Amino acid sequence: MCVPPARDLCGCHEATLTGALSPDPDNYTDQATFLENLQRNPRLQPYEFWPLVADSTVILQQVCSVIIFVTCFVGIFQERVSPVSVVGWGSLATFVGWLIWDMWVGQETENEVLRRQNSNRSRAAMERESRKDRMLSVPGGGTPSAASSVSNLAIPSERSLSHGNLVALRRSHSASVVSLQSTVSTSQYGNASQRSPNDSAEELNHSPSSALHSGRTSMRLSTVKSAILIYSTLLGLSPILKSLTRSTSSDSIWAMSFWLLVINIFFFDYSGGVGVKFPASLSTNAALMASTVLASRLPSTGQVFSLTLFSIEVFGLFPVFRRYARHRSFRYHVALSVLLVVGAGLGVGLILGGGDKGGGKDAGGGAWPPWRSGFLGVLVAALLSVVTMGGCSWWLISLQKYKNAINGPWDQARPIIISRRLWEDD
Repeated sequence: MCVPPARDLCGCHEATLTGALSPDPDNYTDQATFLENLQRNPRLQPYEFWPLVADSTVILQQVCSVIIFVTCFVGIFQERVSPVSVVGWGSLATFVGWLIWDMWVGQETENEVLRRQNSNRSRAAMERESRKDRMLSVPGGGTPSAASSVSNLAIPSERSLSHGNLVALRRSHSASVVSLQSTVSTSQYGNASQRSPNDSAEELNHSPSSALHSGRTSMRLSTVKSAILIYSTLLGLSPILKSLTRSTSSDSIWAMSFWLLVINIFFFDYSGGVGVKFPASLSTNAALMASTVLASRLPSTGQVFSLTLFSIEVFGLFPVFRRYARHRSFRYHVALSVLLVVGAGLGVGLILGGGDKGGGKDAGGGAWPPWRSGFLGVLVAALLSVVTMGGCSWWLISLQKYKNAINGPWDQARPIIISRRLWEDD
């Protein structure tokens, strides 16, 4: 007679039998213990005001960059600003930013090389100490001391020495002297080998190696070649871009450019990671397409070239510098945000001021000087920036109280998928 195992008699068979005989349905829920394991917002992290304001400066920088580009286009289109001055100042700022970026990258690379050298040096020192401890722990494995060698020089009394003993004593005396000299030289060599890492660490000059210099030089040369290639390509494509949208109405161009710039703002990569090689490709392509269709509305080839090159600097290169500035120091990030707000407000003030040279009109009908319109635009831009960042931060904090995520034992169970290989092994 086959007797079932004991675990089947008191385990699953009993539970199955109890469930089958229970009068309650399978979906029965006990009202008394239903809400005992209820959890509300278990992973909620409450927002703070100033960190939200600091994070919103990234969006502010991108919006100000778009505004600066639009004001430069309007200035060139209305012939208030020379395209040579726009592309000249933009290229100068790009060159200075590239020098600063190259310095930052070089410092980070040197720090990484020094960190690796220090870690390798400390690892070698630890291995040397462990090897020395193992040698000392082995019986008879150590180097004979000088005291033991000197003790061999003790000369017995002449009464107990014969002629053969004197010869043996002379031989042992010479061997002891040789062993003493070898011991002293070995100890000096060991001390020198123990001191050499520290001395070399102190005398190490904190300068990159030749391989690091060659790598940075090749990177600079590739950057210069890329800049020359872009410059030459834009010179060749400017006549084609000038007549690109000749058969399209201006209203369609303005609407298309507006939505492309909106796509640039909403799809920009605001994460701030410096390791991404091509961040926000959709945003960058949308901005470059907007600049292309806007440049096709300009009358001359030089204006088309200037605006297209300026758009590459603003939407392609400037975000990389902004990301590195934020990565290096938050002070650089704040200073750059202030400069962008001032530049955007100044440009909007000069454009909206009216007049042939950007000046407005006062209450008496007199003409405003351009600096007054620009100063008023800077004040309005600063006020709008502060109100927008602060108001949106408070609004987001107030909306967080409506977040209500509950967790409990009634949540849908996640299946554990067993691979076919493990299933076949069982």
